[in-house]
Amino acid sequence: MSSVPSSPADPAQHVPADPAQHVTGDVVIHTTACTLDCPDTCSLSVTVTSGVITGIGAGAGNPLTNGWICAKVKQHARRIYGPDRITKPLIRTGPKGAGDFRESSWDEAVDLIGTQMKLAVAEAGPDALVPFTYSSSAGVHEANGYTEALFAALGATSVEHTICAATLGASWESVYDGMHSADPLDVVHARLVVVWGANPTVSNTHFPPLVQQAANRGARVVVIDPRRTAMAKRADLHLAVRPGTDVVLALAVANYWAGHDLVDREFLAARATGAEEFFVGAGSVSIDQAAETCGLRASDIETFAQWYGTTRPSMLRIGWGQERNANGGAACRAILALPILVNHFGALGSGVVGSTSSGAPKWPKRRWPTFETPQRSRRSLPMHRIGDWLAPDAGDPCRVLFVQGANPAVMCPDTGAVHSALSRDDVFTVVHDQVLTDTARFADVVLPATTSFEIDDVAGSYGSFTIQPVRAVIEPVGESRSNDEVGLALANAMGFPWTATSGEHGVCVDDVGPRVTRTSTVQFVDTEPRGGRARLTDEVHGVPRFVPVTDSAYPLTLISPASAKTISSMFGEFQSPGTSVIIHPVDAAARSLSNGDHVVVLNDRGRVAMTAIVSGETCQGTVVTPKGIWLRQYQDGVGVNTLMPSTSDAFAGGACFNDTRVEVQPASTVDPVKDRPGQVGSSGVHAVHADGSQ
Repeated sequence: MSSVPSSPADPAQHVPADPAQHVTGDVVIHTTACTLDCPDTCSLSVTVTSGVITGIGAGAGNPLTNGWICAKVKQHARRIYGPDRITKPLIRTGPKGAGDFRESSWDEAVDLIGTQMKLAVAEAGPDALVPFTYSSSAGVHEANGYTEALFAALGATSVEHTICAATLGASWESVYDGMHSADPLDVVHARLVVVWGANPTVSNTHFPPLVQQAANRGARVVVIDPRRTAMAKRADLHLAVRPGTDVVLALAVANYWAGHDLVDREFLAARATGAEEFFVGAGSVSIDQAAETCGLRASDIETFAQWYGTTRPSMLRIGWGQERNANGGAACRAILALPILVNHFGALGSGVVGSTSSGAPKWPKRRWPTFETPQRSRRSLPMHRIGDWLAPDAGDPCRVLFVQGANPAVMCPDTGAVHSALSRDDVFTVVHDQVLTDTARFADVVLPATTSFEIDDVAGSYGSFTIQPVRAVIEPVGESRSNDEVGLALANAMGFPWTATSGEHGVCVDDVGPRVTRTSTVQFVDTEPRGGRARLTDEVHGVPRFVPVTDSAYPLTLISPASAKTISSMFGEFQSPGTSVIIHPVDAAARSLSNGDHVVVLNDRGRVAMTAIVSGETCQGTVVTPKGIWLRQYQDGVGVNTLMPSTSDAFAGGACFNDTRVEVQPASTVDPVKDRPGQVGSSGVHAVHADGSQ
């Protein structure tokens, strides 16, 4: 592992944060916290000059932040003050998707939305209201505040967060039911670190320095990922597994352990259920079979099995990459079962690092106003399948779509179907967001949203056991309003007499923080599954099994991981990772492709124009392009999610982005008429801004 900044290993090294404000002339330095969708949840020190943010750096007191933050957050002011920022409510004047709007007052926009919501309920009941709310850039209160309370009070449709983490989360509960994650800070004590399905270098940037500390102390590092990531390049062993085959690798390792007397039978008898059934399922998968299925060398799998079976303490950092396919639930459950089989628990540096959010506060709903709970249960819909359930001929009762903190026009699979759904004139669409996203261009009403630098809140974390205050460091830009303010305004329009002082609404920001919520998380010592036993078989789905996903017409698998430029699609308005596709040299040669060639990536759903990068940084048979790129960045306005299926994992209903099968061809060989692209997104922004310009 190469040298990078390191973090303190011991939470006891936590030191008090600096005072919330330090004033020098017209320059004020504020302490706050990052609320973006990232495990790190950094402490921030924000410099404000004459009421304008002029610098964003690391805040003190957070053992994970440790004095530095990612480049994305350092540039957050480019979003706050950028040309795409929405500063006033907008009402559509042209066709959906064209981006033609006029400015309006908040009163006019709220009255219009309230009228449409009342009509929808009167005609089709509360199922007609569909809140597509993700709010991944919000703090604890804003993500679970009055907007959510309003739709709960109305009995509206519930949209499940199936785009990311649903499958791994359900798998964790299936296997570990209530047990907390190990503390990521404790990885420095490990003698072996296994990073499976994650690329922390771009999406959890403070974790690699901790792994580096372990490596400096002699620990081995194993990375399991189809790509040769930065961490994989420095690892002692990289297993470039084919997407969707992780479950086969995990079962082969388990079978190897059983055959080489490495299983801790005493621990299994005392601390697990379903072990015998699990070993029967794993018994059919040999190392050689796994090598063929996963595209790996048998010797490398055996090396991994030996290291992981005999090295103590060992820590597994499980990511979300392996969940993004039809075998996702089986893969997650099989991977999570491995440390149980050989008892990688009970000591610092051992166990499994998953989401730490189970330790986050559970009190946001205490702020909700009192309302009579609807007698009927709310129906639910999978978020990633909006193109299916909102299709023009689907017959869904949705009449009002309310999108908050989400960008389905870019982030959901099968973009052509999504755009057809968003283009419906019989569905009244409201978007509450900070900038004019690709989704906002389809809205009937666009409402300007605050950023986390403009409101008070609280930040939890899913990558550390901390809780921190979020403080407003500037006044709201333009007429932007928070999620809570929008929720209250719409509640009033719907006849709920809610106010900002009803019940327990105050957000405590007096504690300078951050505060550690758990000081010890040694698994099976300080935290354990309910009943004290892990479950190696699921009550409904049994033992993990592999089901091949093939498409002979399209031989390549396309995956779309995170990049260092964006957080999902956030910040894509001013920086883009580029519309390129990485292809292995063997695959490129078979298609007469060279580095830098203009290509099309295609399947039955459409085609996307890109630039080829010929590189060994992906395994053979797998091509890679970043997620979250705005449509205006693509040559034809057609994004990569056009190619992706809207199918769901059978275990938890999660999205299957990595089941995308494609072909890559030179652009010159594609007939532009026969191979017509899918829905084309406009690259212009036609909103009228506050100064009257366009």
